[in-house]
Amino acid sequence: MNVWSDQAALWADLWGGLADPVRERIVRDVAPGDRVLDLGCGSGELLAMAAARGAEVSGIDSAEGMLAIARARLPEADLRLGALQRLPWADGAFDLVTAVNALQFTADFLAALREAARVGRRVAVANWALREDCDVNAVDDALSPPPAGTPPHRVPGGLEAFAERAGLTVIDAREVDVPFELPDEATLVRAFEFENEGVDRTQIVEAAAAFRRPDGSYRFENRFRLLIAR
Repeated sequence: MNVWSDQAALWADLWGGLADPVRERIVRDVAPGDRVLDLGCGSGELLAMAAARGAEVSGIDSAEGMLAIARARLPEADLRLGALQRLPWADGAFDLVTAVNALQFTADFLAALREAARVGRRVAVANWALREDCDVNAVDDALSPPPAGTPPHRVPGGLEAFAERAGLTVIDAREVDVPFELPDEATLVRAFEFENEGVDRTQIVEAAAAFRRPDGSYRFENRFRLLIAR
């Protein structure tokens, strides 16, 4: 089962807006007529922001279910099913290529970044920061064993190192706060069941207890690393 495709509507409803603060920072300099490609475009959140600023938008994703949602949201967009490390566009086809929480799911992070550099004049990449800086990871780690070590794209300076190897020149690199709020316990359980198959409701509620607010809602503080390069 491709959970990203089969559970696309659930993901879009619960998790789709989490990265909006970093998306807003990425698109703030997008001008009417700019050509924007989003790698791992998912259900189309970033492309919708860019289109609202007058951009011509394109996207690629490996999950057909995600693309179906994006197509309904952006019927005029050029949205394709495919692998991020083999892009079906010509050299320099885009003014901006973006990848938000996407490249780490490819078979080759560096190859995908090099493809982004090939087709785009500017590249913006954003990924989760250190696990200890992301409350949602604290809950995930309590529910199932965390992966060993820290992926190289998540450490300080990691994205910059990948950019250099891809032949890019860094324009800006920073961390962006991306808080995650859930209104109640039922929504909390639905959100973390998606990422932690096999855990039961009690485990999720106990793991998230430290992030419950007096009104019964939940708030998780998180950070993304953002790199913009050319």
